[in-house]
Amino acid sequence: MKVELFAHPLSFRRQPQAQADRLAAHGVNGVRLAFSYHGGRWLLTTSDPCAVADFKAGQWFRDEAAPADGNLALPVLGDDATTATTALLRAGLGVTAWLVGLHQSGPATRRPRSALRNAFGHHYRHALCPARPEVRAYAADLVARTARRPGVTALELEAFGYLGWQHQSAHDKIGAALRPVDRWLLSLCFCSACTERFTDAGIDVPALAETVRATLLAQLAEPREAGELGADARAALGSELHDTVLAVRSRITVTLVRDAVAAAGGLPVSVRSTGDPYACDGKSAADTSALAAAAGALTVTDLSGDHDALRRELTAAARTGARVSAGWNLAVDRTTGEQQLTDVAHDAYAAGARSLTLYAYDLAPAQRLAWLSDLARPTARPGPAKPTLSPPLPEPVK
Repeated sequence: MKVELFAHPLSFRRQPQAQADRLAAHGVNGVRLAFSYHGGRWLLTTSDPCAVADFKAGQWFRDEAAPADGNLALPVLGDDATTATTALLRAGLGVTAWLVGLHQSGPATRRPRSALRNAFGHHYRHALCPARPEVRAYAADLVARTARRPGVTALELEAFGYLGWQHQSAHDKIGAALRPVDRWLLSLCFCSACTERFTDAGIDVPALAETVRATLLAQLAEPREAGELGADARAALGSELHDTVLAVRSRITVTLVRDAVAAAGGLPVSVRSTGDPYACDGKSAADTSALAAAAGALTVTDLSGDHDALRRELTAAARTGARVSAGWNLAVDRTTGEQQLTDVAHDAYAAGARSLTLYAYDLAPAQRLAWLSDLARPTARPGPAKPTLSPPLPEPVK
């Protein structure tokens, strides 16, 4: 099995060739390297142990080509992705450019009319709306410019779809008990472009917004226990409206991905996808078969440490016939030990995935790199998977 790592270019600032050679020595075949990324604050484990990397959202490569829309252009935070790519190629590793597309606080804050607008009229400063034509143009332009970068052999698209309220940065705080359905309702966008799409589908948009507001205000006033997410969503909107809303959002997301793939100029593209239609955490939530047809390849991940959830995602992706990569979190609180990682690799291979991509270099303990060389090309699982020993944590936007 092909073994890859997600990585941020900041991890290659200190002795880039030594970092790349270290990965090659542990059997890593390739790196999905962040060429654009949201803001972060990482405690590094490997390239500079215990250093705090505090960085803004934006792109990590310099490009002479001017962005199609200057107002939605990402800030250039350096040329670290180019430096890292050069080192990785010299080490014999493949480089997939990892793009975090619509989860970008700079353009969403600078141009709020391009950001997601919830039922209460509030814009999300971290989330661009995929229905808006200028956002689709921005995403396609980012893909096109990245695809031309020397040494890039493929693209990984994350956050090409709708995001929700939950952001996990800037000390986000909430004092209310929101259910999963409430978090999904807060991801519904009512900007002019989404309003037009909803209206074209026969939805009474003011009535939909009022229903969403009423449901959320009732939850804040008198918290209710969460039921099954799909049942709660249908109870909130009614089955017909619920199905229409999901269908509209799915079509918008698929269109965004299709436009981005067309902009890649023939370079292989994989989209971070999910079979969960209510997801609003950075994965593209849409009809899985339609996404597979648009992208050609799917990356399915569970970074929370829920092995069963990963199996479900892999099963759904396998039905599409697309090329599939599996993603898993190598961090201490998400992988309990080497045996669990081996079980995940065997299950991924058995489900049709031919690549296991681990999150993330410089966040997981350096000692765990030694586990990777034994993951090459598993063909069968010797027995049942070991259960996860600690409860899974919510999967963050990565």
